[in-house]
Amino acid sequence: MDERPGGLSTGGPRTARLLLAGVLWLAFVWIVAIASRDRLPWPDNPWTYDLERRVSPLTRWDSGWYVPLAERGYEKVPERQGQQTNHAFFPLYPLLVRVLTRATGLETSHAGNVVSGLAFLGLLPLFAAFVRSRFGAERVGPAVAVFLLFPTSFFFAAVYTESLVVLLSLGAVLLVEKDRPFASAALGFLAGLTRVSGLLLGPYLFLASLRRSRVANERPWPTALKALLAGVSPALGFGLFCLYFQRRFGDPLLFFRAQHNWAPEAKTTLDGPARVFRAVASDLATGAVWREPARTFEGLYVILFLVLVVLLLVRSRVFEASAWTREGAARNLVPEAVYVSLLLTAVLLSGWFESAGRYVLPAFPAFAVLGGLSRFRVAWPLWLAASAVAQAIYVFLFVNWIWAG
Repeated sequence: MDERPGGLSTGGPRTARLLLAGVLWLAFVWIVAIASRDRLPWPDNPWTYDLERRVSPLTRWDSGWYVPLAERGYEKVPERQGQQTNHAFFPLYPLLVRVLTRATGLETSHAGNVVSGLAFLGLLPLFAAFVRSRFGAERVGPAVAVFLLFPTSFFFAAVYTESLVVLLSLGAVLLVEKDRPFASAALGFLAGLTRVSGLLLGPYLFLASLRRSRVANERPWPTALKALLAGVSPALGFGLFCLYFQRRFGDPLLFFRAQHNWAPEAKTTLDGPARVFRAVASDLATGAVWREPARTFEGLYVILFLVLVVLLLVRSRVFEASAWTREGAARNLVPEAVYVSLLLTAVLLSGWFESAGRYVLPAFPAFAVLGGLSRFRVAWPLWLAASAVAQAIYVFLFVNWIWAG
């Protein structure tokens, strides 16, 4: 078993315990989801009747785009502002679901749950290796607990892309640190075909590669080439996605047009922060911040992860000269802080907070920091208990079409 810093730890009792924890957590989420199903009247026809009645309880909201995408592929291009189409969704996850469906005969949503569940079980040992290399073995258990019980983590089991993109991202980062640039680039390429957070992985891989080369005291040319390969790999994956849209629909930027079409009025990416700040100001002025707690919590998640970015920088001692020496580079977490910051920036650019709790799930470095709460012996079990209860409530709301995430 590889126990070097940043190594891909495989096998052994430690991994078995992680997988057992993952299986038990999946069982918990599924028990809550099944028990929650049909507890409230369904809303007026959110999907077609066929789709409503055949899908699993963890197939709701955006899952309704992934299921048809896996079954029939991309549809006609949008013809007007406000027309929602599946071109706003990346192809790798529904492609894997389609392959599994055709190979096993599983119903599409159940195949999606299998893909998500297997990806989640696969990422747990990688997350443990990541935490161990940066914070020590004593942080692994608490960080995994926080990761499992975070209120919105149930999306890792749903028909969503979160588990797949975190698996690919963790693998790419750890392979960079093992000096396996081509394998890392391959996973980065696939992450760029999975979701926007996979595309944001590029700067992280670039900086992590430079950090590894500095510690290894490599020559400038190999350092630059490896960092460039790692950094551009997610963009190359996204570029292939755009090329496909060009070949099939004649529009390489169809993804962006489809994303903007989800808004009822025309907007650009730069309009997002202004829309967010206006919404926050309105909620504070009207008292909606108290009347709509689920929406308020989305904003609190953003604030929490901003604090975690600061803690990553503090741990890196970025304002001390020793942080930029060869020896200090090994403990420098600036690449991690940049990555989490980019994910939060994507939330602001989106123009709304409603999905912030889901958008922060790929920020695995922040969850490693959050595991440090275990030092507070009284607050720690209370945090975990409250988080688990909140997760169960979120699952109930999600299954019953009350909260989209």
